[in-house]
Amino acid sequence: MPRPRRDELRQEFSNAIKDTARAHMRQNGTAGISLRAIARDLDVTAPAIYNYFARLDDLITALIVDAFNALGETMETASQAAANAGLRAQFRAALLAYRAYAVGNPTDFELIYGNPIPGYTAPAEITVPLASRPLLLLLDLALQIIPYGFTVTPREFEPPAAVLAYFAGWKPQAGLAHVPDDLLYTMLVGWSRIHGVVMLELFDHLPPTVGDTAALYAQQVDYMISLFDPP
Repeated sequence: MPRPRRDELRQEFSNAIKDTARAHMRQNGTAGISLRAIARDLDVTAPAIYNYFARLDDLITALIVDAFNALGETMETASQAAANAGLRAQFRAALLAYRAYAVGNPTDFELIYGNPIPGYTAPAEITVPLASRPLLLLLDLALQIIPYGFTVTPREFEPPAAVLAYFAGWKPQAGLAHVPDDLLYTMLVGWSRIHGVVMLELFDHLPPTVGDTAALYAQQVDYMISLFDPP
């Protein structure tokens, strides 16, 4: 039965291509990859690579898919592991896992959240659902934490009228019609804050200023969770 082994070898070589691409990105940045350079490192001809990824864009998309899936699985696993400690603990664990993935896999994280690659346009039908996975996990937990409605109290989290108008059209398309505007806006602003901490850490802008970036990040996570407390 040769086919399973052939499929195995094909998967192994596909993984080797992606691993080599990641090594090039670590060395030269996310835009620093080419199929010919990868073929050279793997000691194969360029057409051998094209049998797996016909275009560089196809390889980049595969790397993005892997990164988003790994991030989503990391957050979901952390959340499930904290299930016995309650919903807030699950929410916190998922967000701490977000930073842990970024710090442990900076190349992949920067590929999906960093500078765009010149000439590359991600296929929205593939990447948008994957990019939404972390937010949907957190929204599901938040809706369980505050099942009886949500009212924003801090002034900084009051949604601008223009954002509310956009939500009216976008939420039904995104399958989020059931999510209160205040909650969705609070989640997006909170995520922006903690994501900013992660990005500043990855590019080494924050550590020289605060020293313990993990402590700062954890504090921001706890602040975000505190917004769900009754006024």
